[in-house]
Amino acid sequence: MSNSAASNLGPRTRALAGGAAVAGSLILLGWVSKAMLAVAMVIAFVVFVHELGHFVTARITGMKATEFFLGFGPRLFSFRRGETEFGIKPIIAGAYVKVVGMTNLDEVSPADEPRTYRQQTYPRRLLVASAGSLMHFIMALVGLFVLFCFMGEPVIEEESWEVGTVVNQGIDGELSAAARAGIQPGDRIVYVGNDSTAEWADLVEAIRNRPGEKVELQILRDGRTLSIETLLDTSPDGAGLLGIGGRQAIVLTKSNPAAAVGKTFSEFSSMAGQSIRGIWVIVANFGEVVDRIFSPPNDPTANDNLETRPVSLVGAVQIGASDQLSGSERMQLFVAFNVFIGVFNLLPLLPLDGGHVAIATYERIREGSSGRRHLIDTARLLPFTYAVVAFLAFFGLGAVYLDLANPLGF
Repeated sequence: MSNSAASNLGPRTRALAGGAAVAGSLILLGWVSKAMLAVAMVIAFVVFVHELGHFVTARITGMKATEFFLGFGPRLFSFRRGETEFGIKPIIAGAYVKVVGMTNLDEVSPADEPRTYRQQTYPRRLLVASAGSLMHFIMALVGLFVLFCFMGEPVIEEESWEVGTVVNQGIDGELSAAARAGIQPGDRIVYVGNDSTAEWADLVEAIRNRPGEKVELQILRDGRTLSIETLLDTSPDGAGLLGIGGRQAIVLTKSNPAAAVGKTFSEFSSMAGQSIRGIWVIVANFGEVVDRIFSPPNDPTANDNLETRPVSLVGAVQIGASDQLSGSERMQLFVAFNVFIGVFNLLPLLPLDGGHVAIATYERIREGSSGRRHLIDTARLLPFTYAVVAFLAFFGLGAVYLDLANPLGF
Protein backbone atom coordinates (compact mmCIF):
# COMPACT_ATOMS: atom_id res chain seq x y z
CA MET A 1 0.00 0.00 0.00
CA SER A 2 1.38 3.40 -0.95
CA ASN A 3 1.88 6.17 1.60
CA SER A 4 -0.84 8.29 -0.02
CA ALA A 5 -3.31 5.40 0.15
CA ALA A 6 -2.46 4.78 3.78
CA SER A 7 -2.91 8.44 4.62
CA ASN A 8 -6.38 8.48 3.06
CA LEU A 9 -7.57 5.31 4.81
CA GLY A 10 -8.37 7.04 8.09
CA PRO A 11 -10.56 9.84 6.68
CA ARG A 12 -12.26 7.47 4.26
CA THR A 13 -12.99 4.97 7.02
CA ARG A 14 -14.39 7.72 9.24
CA ALA A 15 -16.53 8.99 6.39
CA LEU A 16 -17.97 5.54 5.73
CA ALA A 17 -18.55 4.89 9.43
CA GLY A 18 -20.06 8.33 9.89
CA GLY A 19 -22.36 7.97 6.93
CA ALA A 20 -23.45 4.52 8.13
CA ALA A 21 -24.11 5.89 11.64
CA VAL A 22 -26.24 8.75 10.34
CA ALA A 23 -28.16 6.51 7.93
CA GLY A 24 -28.66 3.87 10.64
CA SER A 25 -30.00 6.46 13.08
CA LEU A 26 -32.47 7.78 10.52
CA ILE A 27 -33.63 4.27 9.60
CA LEU A 28 -34.10 3.39 13.29
CA LEU A 29 -36.09 6.56 13.95
CA GLY A 30 -38.21 5.92 10.86
CA TRP A 31 -38.85 2.37 12.03
CA VAL A 32 -40.04 3.65 15.41
CA SER A 33 -42.22 6.36 13.85
CA LYS A 34 -42.30 7.79 10.35
CA ALA A 35 -43.95 10.91 11.76
CA MET A 36 -41.11 11.40 14.26
CA LEU A 37 -38.57 10.98 11.44
CA ALA A 38 -40.39 13.62 9.39
CA VAL A 39 -40.46 16.09 12.31
CA ALA A 40 -36.78 15.43 13.10
CA MET A 41 -35.89 16.14 9.47
CA VAL A 42 -37.88 19.39 9.58
CA ILE A 43 -36.00 20.48 12.73
CA ALA A 44 -32.69 19.57 11.10
CA PHE A 45 -33.73 21.66 8.10
CA VAL A 46 -34.56 24.62 10.35
CA VAL A 47 -31.16 24.36 12.06
CA PHE A 48 -29.46 24.12 8.67
CA VAL A 49 -31.28 27.22 7.35
CA HIS A 50 -30.25 29.16 10.48
CA GLU A 51 -26.58 28.50 9.81
CA LEU A 52 -27.06 28.97 6.08
CA GLY A 53 -28.09 32.53 6.89
CA HIS A 54 -24.79 33.14 8.70
CA PHE A 55 -22.80 31.45 5.94
CA VAL A 56 -24.40 33.28 3.00
CA THR A 57 -24.22 36.72 4.62
CA ALA A 58 -20.60 36.10 5.62
CA ARG A 59 -19.73 35.26 2.03
CA ILE A 60 -21.70 38.20 0.65
CA THR A 61 -19.94 40.65 2.97
CA GLY A 62 -16.49 39.28 2.11
CA MET A 63 -15.77 37.34 5.31
CA LYS A 64 -13.99 34.00 5.31
CA ALA A 65 -15.97 30.97 6.55
CA THR A 66 -13.78 27.90 7.06
CA GLU A 67 -16.34 25.41 8.48
CA PHE A 68 -20.05 24.66 8.09
CA PHE A 69 -21.13 21.68 10.22
CA LEU A 70 -24.45 20.19 11.24
CA GLY A 71 -24.05 18.88 14.80
CA PHE A 72 -21.26 18.98 17.34
CA GLY A 73 -18.50 16.63 18.50
CA PRO A 74 -16.01 14.67 16.39
CA ARG A 75 -16.37 14.70 12.61
CA LEU A 76 -18.42 11.87 11.18
CA PHE A 77 -17.67 12.88 7.61
CA SER A 78 -16.91 16.06 5.71
CA PHE A 79 -15.87 17.42 2.35
CA ARG A 80 -14.23 20.64 1.19
CA ARG A 81 -15.54 23.09 -1.35
CA GLY A 82 -13.23 26.02 -1.91
CA GLU A 83 -12.10 27.44 1.42
CA THR A 84 -14.96 25.88 3.44
CA GLU A 85 -15.24 22.41 4.98
CA PHE A 86 -18.80 21.06 5.11
CA GLY A 87 -19.80 18.08 7.22
CA ILE A 88 -21.85 16.34 9.90
CA LYS A 89 -21.05 15.65 13.55
CA PRO A 90 -22.85 13.14 15.79
CA ILE A 91 -24.54 15.40 18.38
CA ILE A 92 -27.38 16.89 16.34
CA ALA A 93 -28.24 19.56 18.91
CA GLY A 94 -27.52 22.43 16.56
CA ALA A 95 -25.05 23.50 13.90
CA TYR A 96 -22.38 26.10 13.41
CA VAL A 97 -20.49 28.16 10.85
CA LYS A 98 -16.92 29.16 11.70
CA VAL A 99 -16.22 32.69 10.48
CA VAL A 100 -12.59 33.65 11.08
CA GLY A 101 -11.74 36.41 13.53
CA MET A 102 -15.03 36.64 15.40
CA THR A 103 -13.26 38.13 18.44
CA ASN A 104 -9.90 39.64 19.36
CA LEU A 105 -8.89 36.25 20.82
CA ASP A 106 -8.96 34.41 17.48
CA GLU A 107 -5.57 33.93 15.88
CA VAL A 108 -5.70 34.63 12.15
CA SER A 109 -2.97 34.73 9.54
CA PRO A 110 -2.09 38.27 8.35
CA ALA A 111 -3.31 37.40 4.86
CA ASP A 112 -6.80 36.62 6.17
CA GLU A 113 -7.07 39.53 8.61
CA PRO A 114 -8.88 41.85 6.14
CA ARG A 115 -11.57 39.14 5.74
CA THR A 116 -12.19 38.60 9.45
CA TYR A 117 -15.50 39.40 11.10
CA ARG A 118 -13.83 41.82 13.51
CA GLN A 119 -12.47 44.02 10.71
CA GLN A 120 -15.80 44.56 8.96
CA THR A 121 -18.09 47.57 9.24
CA TYR A 122 -20.82 47.64 11.86
CA PRO A 123 -23.69 47.03 9.36
CA ARG A 124 -21.90 43.96 7.98
CA ARG A 125 -21.19 42.53 11.43
CA LEU A 126 -24.77 43.22 12.49
CA LEU A 127 -26.12 41.46 9.38
CA VAL A 128 -23.97 38.34 9.83
CA ALA A 129 -24.64 38.07 13.58
CA SER A 130 -28.41 38.43 13.22
CA ALA A 131 -28.78 36.42 9.99
CA GLY A 132 -29.68 33.19 11.80
CA SER A 133 -32.64 34.77 13.60
CA LEU A 134 -33.64 36.60 10.43
CA MET A 135 -33.89 33.24 8.65
CA HIS A 136 -36.13 31.92 11.44
CA PHE A 137 -38.35 34.98 11.10
CA ILE A 138 -38.53 34.59 7.31
CA MET A 139 -39.55 30.92 7.68
CA ALA A 140 -42.17 31.93 10.25
CA LEU A 141 -43.61 34.64 7.98
CA VAL A 142 -43.75 32.26 5.00
CA GLY A 143 -45.36 29.61 7.20
CA LEU A 144 -48.01 32.01 8.47
CA PHE A 145 -48.86 33.19 4.94
CA VAL A 146 -49.21 29.59 3.73
CA LEU A 147 -51.37 28.81 6.77
CA PHE A 148 -53.75 31.74 6.31
CA CYS A 149 -53.94 31.70 2.51
CA PHE A 150 -53.70 28.02 1.51
CA MET A 151 -54.09 25.65 4.49
CA GLY A 152 -56.63 27.52 6.55
CA GLU A 153 -56.40 28.90 10.09
CA PRO A 154 -57.85 26.52 12.71
CA VAL A 155 -60.80 28.32 14.34
CA ILE A 156 -62.95 26.86 17.11
CA GLU A 157 -66.57 26.35 16.01
CA GLU A 158 -68.91 27.12 18.87
CA GLU A 159 -71.53 24.55 19.95
CA SER A 160 -70.01 21.80 17.81
CA TRP A 161 -67.75 18.94 18.78
CA GLU A 162 -65.39 16.47 17.14
CA VAL A 163 -63.13 13.60 18.12
CA GLY A 164 -60.13 14.93 20.03
CA THR A 165 -58.40 11.73 21.12
CA VAL A 166 -58.72 8.04 20.32
CA VAL A 167 -57.93 5.55 23.07
CA ASN A 168 -55.82 2.83 21.49
CA GLN A 169 -56.22 0.14 24.16
CA GLY A 170 -59.54 -0.95 25.66
CA ILE A 171 -60.16 -2.20 29.20
CA ASP A 172 -59.50 -5.80 28.13
CA GLY A 173 -56.03 -4.94 26.84
CA GLU A 174 -57.11 -5.27 23.21
CA LEU A 175 -57.81 -2.48 20.72
CA SER A 176 -60.63 -0.19 21.77
CA ALA A 177 -63.86 -0.06 19.78
CA ALA A 178 -62.84 3.31 18.33
CA ALA A 179 -59.39 2.05 17.33
CA ARG A 180 -60.87 -1.03 15.67
CA ALA A 181 -63.26 1.18 13.72
CA GLY A 182 -60.44 3.41 12.50
CA ILE A 183 -61.87 6.58 14.05
CA GLN A 184 -59.45 9.51 13.80
CA PRO A 185 -58.99 12.81 15.64
CA GLY A 186 -61.01 15.46 13.83
CA ASP A 187 -63.84 13.07 12.89
CA ARG A 188 -67.39 14.19 13.64
CA ILE A 189 -69.75 11.39 14.71
CA VAL A 190 -73.19 12.58 13.63
CA TYR A 191 -75.23 9.42 14.21
CA VAL A 192 -75.05 6.28 16.34
CA GLY A 193 -77.58 4.01 14.63
CA ASN A 194 -80.61 6.26 14.19
CA ASP A 195 -79.75 8.51 17.12
CA SER A 196 -78.46 11.98 16.29
CA THR A 197 -75.31 12.98 18.22
CA ALA A 198 -75.18 16.69 17.44
CA GLU A 199 -74.10 17.32 21.04
CA TRP A 200 -71.44 15.48 23.03
CA ALA A 201 -74.00 14.50 25.69
CA ASP A 202 -76.08 12.80 22.97
CA LEU A 203 -73.15 10.62 21.98
CA VAL A 204 -72.35 9.71 25.59
CA GLU A 205 -75.95 8.66 26.17
CA ALA A 206 -76.18 6.68 22.92
CA ILE A 207 -72.97 4.76 23.63
CA ARG A 208 -73.72 4.08 27.33
CA ASN A 209 -77.03 2.46 26.41
CA ARG A 210 -75.46 -0.06 23.99
CA PRO A 211 -72.87 -2.12 25.91
CA GLY A 212 -71.42 -4.94 23.82
CA GLU A 213 -73.61 -4.12 20.82
CA LYS A 214 -72.53 -3.75 17.22
CA VAL A 215 -73.42 -0.23 16.14
CA GLU A 216 -73.28 1.73 12.91
CA LEU A 217 -71.59 5.13 13.16
CA GLN A 218 -72.05 7.89 10.62
CA ILE A 219 -68.90 10.01 10.51
CA LEU A 220 -68.02 13.25 8.77
CA ARG A 221 -64.36 13.29 7.69
CA ASP A 222 -62.83 15.88 5.36
CA GLY A 223 -66.26 16.74 3.92
CA ARG A 224 -67.18 13.08 3.27
CA THR A 225 -69.77 10.96 5.10
CA LEU A 226 -68.60 7.49 6.14
CA SER A 227 -70.56 4.59 7.65
CA ILE A 228 -68.53 2.46 10.03
CA GLU A 229 -69.57 -0.53 12.13
CA THR A 230 -67.89 -1.45 15.39
CA LEU A 231 -68.57 -3.62 18.43
CA LEU A 232 -68.76 -1.46 21.55
CA ASP A 233 -66.81 -2.39 24.65
CA THR A 234 -68.37 -2.75 28.09
CA SER A 235 -67.19 -0.90 31.17
CA PRO A 236 -66.99 -2.56 34.62
CA ASP A 237 -70.29 -0.89 35.57
CA GLY A 238 -72.02 -2.31 32.49
CA ALA A 239 -72.06 0.80 30.32
CA GLY A 240 -71.06 0.91 26.66
CA LEU A 241 -67.61 2.22 25.73
CA LEU A 242 -66.32 3.57 22.42
CA GLY A 243 -62.90 4.89 23.46
CA ILE A 244 -62.73 8.50 22.36
CA GLY A 245 -62.37 11.95 23.89
CA GLY A 246 -64.16 14.98 22.51
CA ARG A 247 -63.20 18.59 21.91
CA GLN A 248 -64.80 21.65 20.41
CA ALA A 249 -64.92 21.37 16.65
CA ILE A 250 -62.31 23.21 14.61
CA VAL A 251 -62.92 24.65 11.15
CA LEU A 252 -60.23 25.83 8.74
CA THR A 253 -60.74 29.41 7.59
CA LYS A 254 -58.79 30.62 4.54
CA SER A 255 -58.08 34.26 3.69
CA ASN A 256 -57.44 35.96 0.36
CA PRO A 257 -53.77 36.89 -0.32
CA ALA A 258 -54.15 40.54 0.69
CA ALA A 259 -55.86 39.69 3.97
CA ALA A 260 -53.37 36.85 4.57
CA VAL A 261 -50.45 39.30 4.35
CA GLY A 262 -51.99 41.55 6.99
CA LYS A 263 -52.84 38.64 9.28
CA THR A 264 -49.34 37.23 8.78
CA PHE A 265 -47.55 40.30 10.13
CA SER A 266 -50.11 40.83 12.88
CA GLU A 267 -49.82 37.24 14.11
CA PHE A 268 -46.03 37.32 13.80
CA SER A 269 -45.86 40.38 16.05
CA SER A 270 -48.16 38.73 18.56
CA MET A 271 -46.12 35.51 18.61
CA ALA A 272 -42.85 37.42 19.00
CA GLY A 273 -44.34 39.18 22.03
CA GLN A 274 -45.52 35.86 23.44
CA SER A 275 -42.02 34.43 23.00
CA ILE A 276 -40.47 37.34 24.91
CA ARG A 277 -43.05 36.92 27.65
CA GLY A 278 -42.42 33.15 27.76
CA ILE A 279 -38.68 33.68 28.26
CA TRP A 280 -39.37 36.16 31.05
CA VAL A 281 -41.82 33.79 32.77
CA ILE A 282 -39.16 31.05 32.84
CA VAL A 283 -36.54 33.44 34.23
CA ALA A 284 -38.93 34.87 36.83
CA ASN A 285 -40.02 31.38 37.92
CA PHE A 286 -36.64 29.70 37.66
CA GLY A 287 -37.08 27.91 40.99
CA GLU A 288 -40.21 26.20 39.73
CA VAL A 289 -38.42 25.28 36.49
CA VAL A 290 -35.62 23.63 38.49
CA ASP A 291 -38.18 21.69 40.54
CA ARG A 292 -39.68 20.36 37.34
CA ILE A 293 -36.30 19.37 35.95
CA PHE A 294 -35.63 17.32 39.11
CA SER A 295 -39.11 15.77 39.14
CA PRO A 296 -39.20 11.95 39.26
CA PRO A 297 -40.40 9.91 36.28
CA ASN A 298 -44.18 9.74 35.79
CA ASP A 299 -44.71 12.69 38.13
CA PRO A 300 -48.34 13.82 37.58
CA THR A 301 -47.46 17.42 38.51
CA ALA A 302 -44.48 17.78 36.14
CA ASN A 303 -46.67 19.09 33.30
CA ASP A 304 -49.23 21.05 35.31
CA ASN A 305 -48.05 24.52 34.25
CA LEU A 306 -46.83 24.53 30.65
CA GLU A 307 -45.56 28.11 30.97
CA THR A 308 -42.74 26.93 33.25
CA ARG A 309 -42.26 23.54 31.61
CA PRO A 310 -39.19 23.61 29.30
CA VAL A 311 -39.34 21.59 26.08
CA SER A 312 -36.28 20.17 24.31
CA LEU A 313 -35.88 19.08 20.70
CA VAL A 314 -36.96 15.61 21.89
CA GLY A 315 -40.22 17.07 23.13
CA ALA A 316 -40.67 19.09 19.94
CA VAL A 317 -40.36 15.86 17.93
CA GLN A 318 -42.85 14.12 20.24
CA ILE A 319 -45.39 16.92 19.91
CA GLY A 320 -44.96 17.40 16.17
CA ALA A 321 -45.32 13.66 15.50
CA SER A 322 -48.58 13.36 17.44
CA ASP A 323 -51.44 12.01 15.33
CA GLN A 324 -53.76 14.35 17.22
CA LEU A 325 -52.41 17.34 15.27
CA SER A 326 -53.81 18.40 11.91
CA GLY A 327 -51.66 19.79 9.12
CA SER A 328 -52.65 23.35 10.04
CA GLU A 329 -51.80 22.76 13.70
CA ARG A 330 -48.42 21.38 12.71
CA MET A 331 -47.80 24.51 10.65
CA GLN A 332 -48.68 26.62 13.69
CA LEU A 333 -46.17 24.60 15.70
CA PHE A 334 -43.52 25.11 13.00
CA VAL A 335 -44.11 28.86 13.05
CA ALA A 336 -44.08 29.09 16.86
CA PHE A 337 -40.84 27.07 17.00
CA ASN A 338 -39.13 29.41 14.53
CA VAL A 339 -40.35 32.59 16.22
CA PHE A 340 -39.21 31.41 19.66
CA ILE A 341 -35.79 30.23 18.48
CA GLY A 342 -35.30 33.45 16.54
CA VAL A 343 -36.17 35.60 19.55
CA PHE A 344 -34.17 33.46 21.99
CA ASN A 345 -31.05 33.64 19.81
CA LEU A 346 -31.17 37.44 19.94
CA LEU A 347 -30.80 37.57 23.72
CA PRO A 348 -27.69 39.76 24.38
CA LEU A 349 -25.65 36.90 25.86
CA LEU A 350 -22.62 35.09 24.50
CA PRO A 351 -22.42 32.56 22.91
CA LEU A 352 -25.88 33.36 21.46
CA ASP A 353 -26.08 35.44 18.30
CA GLY A 354 -27.53 38.29 20.32
CA GLY A 355 -24.28 38.44 22.29
CA HIS A 356 -22.35 39.22 19.09
CA VAL A 357 -25.00 41.78 18.12
CA ALA A 358 -24.61 43.46 21.53
CA ILE A 359 -20.80 43.49 21.26
CA ALA A 360 -20.87 44.93 17.73
CA THR A 361 -23.31 47.63 18.87
CA TYR A 362 -21.21 48.50 21.93
CA GLU A 363 -18.07 48.72 19.81
CA ARG A 364 -19.84 51.01 17.35
CA ILE A 365 -20.98 53.29 20.17
CA ARG A 366 -17.44 53.45 21.56
CA GLU A 367 -16.07 54.36 18.15
CA GLY A 368 -18.40 57.36 17.94
CA SER A 369 -17.36 59.71 15.17
CA SER A 370 -13.62 59.12 15.66
CA GLY A 371 -13.41 56.66 12.77
CA ARG A 372 -11.03 54.47 14.80
CA ARG A 373 -11.94 50.79 15.12
CA HIS A 374 -12.66 49.74 18.70
CA LEU A 375 -12.33 46.05 19.66
CA ILE A 376 -13.71 44.84 22.98
CA ASP A 377 -11.48 42.49 24.99
CA THR A 378 -13.54 39.30 24.84
CA ALA A 379 -11.32 37.66 27.49
CA ARG A 380 -13.10 39.72 30.11
CA LEU A 381 -16.42 38.19 29.08
CA LEU A 382 -15.24 34.57 29.18
CA PRO A 383 -16.29 33.83 32.80
CA PHE A 384 -19.79 35.14 32.10
CA THR A 385 -19.89 33.25 28.78
CA TYR A 386 -18.94 29.99 30.51
CA ALA A 387 -21.71 30.59 33.04
CA VAL A 388 -24.24 31.06 30.23
CA VAL A 389 -23.02 27.89 28.50
CA ALA A 390 -23.31 25.94 31.77
CA PHE A 391 -26.83 27.26 32.32
CA LEU A 392 -27.90 26.39 28.76
CA ALA A 393 -26.40 22.91 29.11
CA PHE A 394 -28.23 22.35 32.42
CA PHE A 395 -31.46 23.73 31.01
CA GLY A 396 -31.18 21.74 27.79
CA LEU A 397 -30.29 18.41 29.42
CA GLY A 398 -32.99 18.97 32.04
CA ALA A 399 -35.56 19.55 29.30
CA VAL A 400 -34.47 16.34 27.54
CA TYR A 401 -34.86 14.42 30.81
CA LEU A 402 -38.33 15.91 31.32
CA ASP A 403 -39.43 14.98 27.81
CA LEU A 404 -38.29 11.39 28.36
CA ALA A 405 -39.41 10.95 31.99
CA ASN A 406 -42.63 12.98 31.82
CA PRO A 407 -43.57 13.41 28.17
CA LEU A 408 -46.24 15.90 27.26
CA GLY A 409 -49.55 14.25 26.53
CA PHE A 410 -50.05 15.36 22.93
